[in-house]
Amino acid sequence: HELYCAGHLIEAGVAFFQATGKRRLLEVVCRLADHIDRVFGPDESKLHGYPGHPEIELALMRLYEVTEEPRYLALTNYFVEQRGAQPHYYDQEYEKRGQTSHWHTYGPAWMVKDKAYSQAHLPLAQQQTAIGHAVRFVYLMTGVAHLARLSHDDSKRQDCLRLWNNMAQRQLYITGGIGSQSSGEAFTSDYDLPNDTVYAESCASIGLMMFARRMLEMEGDSQYADVMERALYNTVLGGMALDGK
Repeated sequence: HELYCAGHLIEAGVAFFQATGKRRLLEVVCRLADHIDRVFGPDESKLHGYPGHPEIELALMRLYEVTEEPRYLALTNYFVEQRGAQPHYYDQEYEKRGQTSHWHTYGPAWMVKDKAYSQAHLPLAQQQTAIGHAVRFVYLMTGVAHLARLSHDDSKRQDCLRLWNNMAQRQLYITGGIGSQSSGEAFTSDYDLPNDTVYAESCASIGLMMFARRMLEMEGDSQYADVMERALYNTVLGGMALDGK
């Protein structure tokens, strides 16, 4: 989760700058983003990988929007296009560390044997359905939708539309919940939306709102605002107690 945590810090820097006009934290997160750009990328001297949990992508796009630094947009694009490509980065890392895992598992590590969980089973352009860990999916797609709009990339726009439609039309609860099963906190299959065993994390619906917002900005279609409202007034608020905790 190193890049996941870095992404949240970058978002904090952007939000603080937008709210106050002060650049102190923004300059810190720009240095962090610059470091990540020096480590990851297509160059032979860099790591040809991507995060285990998407978040850095949407954060870099927010940072690009306020700084207009093209390297941040290019790095986002690299992370998106590298994900799911062969040879698999997770397999390579697993071999480098002697096939060891931080988790006590039988056989290969979870992220090696179930790449769909981490949105790394296929390149985005080949994916047809919302699959795997629900939060990872919507975080990734939030970044992709923002990238598609600001880079005028119609192929990524089509990826967003295709995967949004599968999720919203076949894997979305009436409450705005997504990710119906507890095992893997994940999507299952089309129309598998049980009431008695529903998982539907509040954090997944927050991510859904983020994805919907970027789709609304890109498409100008009220269906995305409707999904945001449905999630906010049901699953998201349902995850907060009356005392605000």
